[in-house]
Amino acid sequence: MLVSWGLRTTTFINNSLVLIGYALLFNWLQNTNSLTGRWRHWREPALIGMTIGFVVLFHFSSVLAMAAQNNPVGYGWTYLNFQGATLLYALLSSRRRHVFLTMIIVVSLWYWWLPHVSMSLPLDAWTIVMMYLATKFGVKIGTYWWIYYPFAYVYMAPFFIANWRSLNGIDVGWPWQFVTLTLILWFLWETHYRFKARRTHEAHLLSEARIDDLTGLRNFRVFDADLHTAFDRLQDHNELYALYTFDIDHFKRVNDTYGHVVGNTVLQAVAKRLREVVAQFDYPVRTYRTGGEEFSFLLLDVVEDFDKASAYSTAVQKALSDLTFTTDRGDQFHITVSIGQDRSIHEDRNYLDIYKRADKYLYNSKNHGRNAITIHGITISKPNAASPN
Repeated sequence: MLVSWGLRTTTFINNSLVLIGYALLFNWLQNTNSLTGRWRHWREPALIGMTIGFVVLFHFSSVLAMAAQNNPVGYGWTYLNFQGATLLYALLSSRRRHVFLTMIIVVSLWYWWLPHVSMSLPLDAWTIVMMYLATKFGVKIGTYWWIYYPFAYVYMAPFFIANWRSLNGIDVGWPWQFVTLTLILWFLWETHYRFKARRTHEAHLLSEARIDDLTGLRNFRVFDADLHTAFDRLQDHNELYALYTFDIDHFKRVNDTYGHVVGNTVLQAVAKRLREVVAQFDYPVRTYRTGGEEFSFLLLDVVEDFDKASAYSTAVQKALSDLTFTTDRGDQFHITVSIGQDRSIHEDRNYLDIYKRADKYLYNSKNHGRNAITIHGITISKPNAASPN
């Protein structure tokens, strides 16, 4: 008896380490950004193949270990918990349709293969329903322990029933079976949420590194990366893009006259209004604070159209000039902006070429008395000026 319990305990510890390794590998493969190009298409097949591989590993480990130990009573049941937990973890973590369908096939084959299992169809149906619920409501099930543990017990019940019937009602020591199952579920819970907490923390740090704290717009680092990406897409897919850059006229006077607190309020209001205006444009758009009082927005996959570029610039210019700011002393003031715009051209040899031109046209607008728009080298002092031939 002592030897049998020692074997089961040692087997449980070893299998727990293997299962944790599976969970770590599954999490990494599912969430890694290191896969590029066509390798991303193999992510889901790899998750499926890895899950099936571990289930098969636990199965044959059970068969071979029992044979080596002359089939001690209840010894093989230790492996059943790990097989069921492996499938459950894949379903709750991935919630992918193809993972679900593949696991149905695996479980159905297992029920078919087990000897002495009558009425396997109800057990199979029970398992399929639980697997569907795991796929459909995986986030909620995996978030609350008081749902997770009861669900897992009900999910595992048909596996226990089928195996018990297959072995003609062998006494496995049910307290041991349920205690070890609870420990396995706890291991997976901790592994999953350690990963989740780490990803959340990393995402928070990444967001802080990408977002301007004051305005909530993307910062210059993201602007630089997005320009590079847009340039690459132009080269590879011929997708044109347009860059609009502007800054607030005489913003230093605002800070000097009303203070930096009011100046920050102006920057925040400009960012908020900019997001509202560009959301109505016909093209995908990304907004940035590129420094101080300078802002930019990038239109992607555009069609060359001077009139539309003029209309967009005018819409932004008017929306920002309509803003009214009131100080604590009751003073009111408005702002104006100078805008420079240019579009991508195939002759560009560097992703920053368009930014250099747009910035140059921004200063053209300033040199024309500010509150002006320069589009592709054409300065418009009045927003409704006719487009050139």
